[in-house]
Amino acid sequence: MASFEGRPKIYTIPPERGFADDLAFGLLKAAEGKGDFALARSLVLLPNRRAVRTVTEAFVRLSAAGALLLPRLAPVGDIDADEPLGTFAQGLEGEGELAPAIEPLARQIALMRLLQAQDSQRGAADSFALAGQLTAALDTLEVEGRRAADLGELVPGAGLQAHWERSLEVLKVIAEHWPVLLEERGLLDATRRRTLLLQALAARWRANPPDTPVVVAGFAAAPPAVAALMAVVSRLPRGQVVLPGLDASMKAEAWSMIAGGDGAALETHPHYGFARMLAAMQVSPAEVEPWPFVHGDMAGSPPERTALVRRAMAPAAMTTEWQAAGDAAGGLSGVQFLEGATPAEEALAVALAMRQVLKHPGKTAALVTPDRALATRVRLQLTRFGVQVDDSAGEPLASLPAGALMVALAAAAAERFAPVALLAACKHPLVMAGEGRLSWLAQVRALDRLVMRGLRPAAGLAGVQNRIAVRASAEGAEEARLSGREREEVAALGIWWRDEVVPRFSMLDALPALLSANDLLAALRAAAEALAGEGLWSGPAGRALAQQMEALDGCGVDLRRVTVRREEAPDLVGALLDGVMVRPAWGQHPQLSIWGPLEARLQSADVLILGGLNEGVWPGMPAPDPWLAPAVRRALDLPGLARRTGMQAHDFVAAMGAPEVLLTRAVREASAPSVPSRFWQRLQAASGGAGGAGILLPASEALLQAARLMDRPAQSVRVARPAPVPPLAARPKRLSVTEVSTLKADPFAFYARNILRLKPLDPLDADPTGGDRGTVVHRILERWQRAAAAPAGGVEALVDAELERFGDRPELAALWRRRVLRMVEFVRDELARTPEWVPKLPEGRGRWEVAGVVLTGRADRIDTGPGGYRVVDYKTGGMPEVAKVNSLFDTQLALMALMVEAGAVKDLAAGPVAALDYMKLSGGKEAGKMRPALGKKKDAPPVPEHMRAALADFAELVGGYLLGDRAFKAKLHPVYSRASKDYDQLARLAEWLDR
Repeated sequence: MASFEGRPKIYTIPPERGFADDLAFGLLKAAEGKGDFALARSLVLLPNRRAVRTVTEAFVRLSAAGALLLPRLAPVGDIDADEPLGTFAQGLEGEGELAPAIEPLARQIALMRLLQAQDSQRGAADSFALAGQLTAALDTLEVEGRRAADLGELVPGAGLQAHWERSLEVLKVIAEHWPVLLEERGLLDATRRRTLLLQALAARWRANPPDTPVVVAGFAAAPPAVAALMAVVSRLPRGQVVLPGLDASMKAEAWSMIAGGDGAALETHPHYGFARMLAAMQVSPAEVEPWPFVHGDMAGSPPERTALVRRAMAPAAMTTEWQAAGDAAGGLSGVQFLEGATPAEEALAVALAMRQVLKHPGKTAALVTPDRALATRVRLQLTRFGVQVDDSAGEPLASLPAGALMVALAAAAAERFAPVALLAACKHPLVMAGEGRLSWLAQVRALDRLVMRGLRPAAGLAGVQNRIAVRASAEGAEEARLSGREREEVAALGIWWRDEVVPRFSMLDALPALLSANDLLAALRAAAEALAGEGLWSGPAGRALAQQMEALDGCGVDLRRVTVRREEAPDLVGALLDGVMVRPAWGQHPQLSIWGPLEARLQSADVLILGGLNEGVWPGMPAPDPWLAPAVRRALDLPGLARRTGMQAHDFVAAMGAPEVLLTRAVREASAPSVPSRFWQRLQAASGGAGGAGILLPASEALLQAARLMDRPAQSVRVARPAPVPPLAARPKRLSVTEVSTLKADPFAFYARNILRLKPLDPLDADPTGGDRGTVVHRILERWQRAAAAPAGGVEALVDAELERFGDRPELAALWRRRVLRMVEFVRDELARTPEWVPKLPEGRGRWEVAGVVLTGRADRIDTGPGGYRVVDYKTGGMPEVAKVNSLFDTQLALMALMVEAGAVKDLAAGPVAALDYMKLSGGKEAGKMRPALGKKKDAPPVPEHMRAALADFAELVGGYLLGDRAFKAKLHPVYSRASKDYDQLARLAEWLDR
């Protein structure tokens, strides 16, 4: 048996070489001449399963389609929980003593329950998120060999801020009780189990070195247990350690700075992970040697580029060496910089670059970016060229149809079937899929159009049922402005709602305000199956949902003790599904890929596009840790949060080793300028920013130019201002006094509404507006005046009755009630102040055949007094300008006065009109004010003269537009048509104004 002796055998493969290919090539060379099974007896330990797949693919490439027995490839970081000791540690003594590892989801939910037990006021969604961060904190403590007792002994209680002290106390309790809970369940933390396995394996190999080759490869950083195993392997007679991209030529002074020999460690440096790992292995960087096997057929970047990138990433104190580096720009051969104006332009340019690589058969390209928005944009842009690209990150289950339906149903239950949430659930593509979907959608769209528009119905399914019943009635149909045919549609909807919808949603309607997470998931599953059937579980997303629901069923013991408020159900369900990533199993292009920096490790491609190189993206901001304060990390000698930046820096340096590299960023993000990544800035500063075009990609300027031209029309088409001329028979012969001003200022808007009969839909789930308040005030004043001056208590009762029409909205009572009462009080005081005017008719309705058409209107109030009648118009918003009234662009009051004078108002005798007044009602500090419509100046026109002018103007309008052939031109008088915006898009306003 061989003994454990000798100097460490540690090698490195530089970034300009393909790590996986050179590693596989070296293992093949080492096994040559040692028998057919020499390679198969080798054991290669890699960081994770992704690395195993990458190295396997490298062996396949090197096998040249021949048969090959691969070595045992084992992921050290992902030891299989189904096997007591993992595939590479079988036969280890004492393996029966190790319990299986707890599943990650079960672990997070169990910690979530413990957190809720610590704080009953904490919501379930917040507890789940905190539990995820708590698992990371517990893993950090475990990996670094810290225990719950260390939190009390080594961490000073004083000196921390109050919120950190509270977090530390909770962490102490959890860290102390968590192992006990696991022991009761016969389980171990996966991190703890892995540490025990690695420690036992290191001890066995130290005592009895294996007689077969053992290689640990691919680690740029490692936890102490892995580093200890690597130290053992490096000293085995047939052991080797192969590191990716370590700079063996770096000076000792630089290594000392990175490790923190004279101060704080440089955690943001690409080699910080190496420095910490080598220190744990008790190995000097000088002992690391170059990997002796180089596969010559695999092209990489020139060594000059690697040297340049390493200088660019050197510690700040050593950047003075840049000037003495010689021809720095020469190292950027094959490297280009691309700056898009916006993220969308950057994405399109990247997609074009990847598409260009397809012109070279057998060549590969990959986008590497931590920016998921950029990755999604590029993936969608590539579909324009018929290319489906493999996105290694996949898509969250919550954003795919199966998961989105569960979230939508949770939202519908949480919002008590409010319009937006209910319709989103009913219109989901999986709901009623099949032969009955078209009929179902027709009913849902009718529900949307005829029932759910405007103010929110009362809560629950019963509230929607009541809204349907109200709108099917004559009074409700009139209030909602429904025609007779639409009223019949609403009546039919009631039957469909009762028979088809309510049974499928009833289990969600019955959910209490506070329930267990287990009951919530059971109700959501039942509702989803009732709506989608077996289609819910089909396809990759459906299968992923089924697996996740099965995993959640296994957590039932904890989920039954987790309480959920109904309103936080969507957040919790989204969090439970968002961490499940779904990838298509087939159909992706073999030459193109999208990788995150983590997925890109150890992989290679002919062209690497490093996208999203802005500060806050790559590198990203250090993720805040709510459990381990910086002072706690320092006291326990734990790595800081900036270590993630160091790993991202290492990923950047490794990616720069591709044969061709395109670096991209967007100059602006949303409405603000972005800051270039520190990696981008350092590389440009070290090289002068002079990149060089490669062979596979066109110049970055050409890519940007092509991206900018792709969506730009070949020629601009100027749209003329619309001026339709409908036939005389299509022109209406009836209009209201309120439509006359629209006909004059914006004839096209009148045409669209009254001839095309296009009406804007009310918004869904609308909040009560100022217009709704005006309607309330008009109703109250009408009822109050018809009730012969009801007492104050009666007015309050009227106000309360009208506010109840808006449903359960206590905010209206707080915000509107007092203002409305002040408005009524102002009207009463104004009548008392002017006793000469006596209210005669509230809400007077008029109908008058004049100038060949029927004119209709309604006056808010008509008074009698000296000289005849007074027509009063209540305004709860702004009052029309005097100039607008005098210039006959607002003739509503004048036309109503003409109807009064002609005896065309119901229940009112004909008589002269002496005054036209606006009554402004605000209910604020100034409750209201009165103002003559024609102004208070001495040169204001007399009322009779204004009325005659309004009649002549009306006759001219009617004669041209309704009885003639005048064109309905858009925005004829823009100054007075600013309020009519509903039809601006139909009129293509922005186009013919060249905006």
